[in-house]
Amino acid sequence: MSSNKVLPTKLNLIRFKNELKLVSTIKRLLESKREVLLIYLRTYAAEYEKLYNEVNEALKKTYNSYMQAVVDEGITTIEKIADSQSHSLSVSSSLRVIFGVKIPVIQLNESSIPEKPFSEVETSPYLSEAYDEMREALVKVVQLVELESTIRSLAAELRRTQRLINAIDTSILPFYRGSVKYIKSVLDDKAREEFVRLKITRRILERRRQSGE
Repeated sequence: MSSNKVLPTKLNLIRFKNELKLVSTIKRLLESKREVLLIYLRTYAAEYEKLYNEVNEALKKTYNSYMQAVVDEGITTIEKIADSQSHSLSVSSSLRVIFGVKIPVIQLNESSIPEKPFSEVETSPYLSEAYDEMREALVKVVQLVELESTIRSLAAELRRTQRLINAIDTSILPFYRGSVKYIKSVLDDKAREEFVRLKITRRILERRRQSGE
């Protein structure tokens, strides 16, 4: 929208000045929100990196124990034990709000993890180790998924906030500043014209009085 299409009146000048202040305040609030979102993102990113390394290490240990169990028991026995178990886990989810952003909360129902379907005395100790390590790894994997979802939500909100700031900087503020400048310019020109007109009128009246007309 062009500032030149604004009606140059005193009322509009007051209105646009007030709206300019409001937009400037909104921009400052958005910038504060951006800074807070960045702090949250850095914090969660650091937590994610730490947990990601822990999950990698836990899964590596689980895999090593599992392969040792396969060597001891044979792949056929391991597969029979695996096939006898439930293939589903129970996970609960909810939402919490961080600085106006909805963040997913995901929790693994550990009671839904099947108990050991084998005797620790009759099977390889590595199989028991693999079970215990996988149980611990599952909890961390779910936490990692929650952290990743949190980071994605915060990053999306950060992008939206930055787009709003950019729109204010490139379009909204220039429009209001241009409008205020345009209206003031027109009103100042009119005031100067009125001043000159009054001055000329006063001179004419003064001459008429002096000439006795």
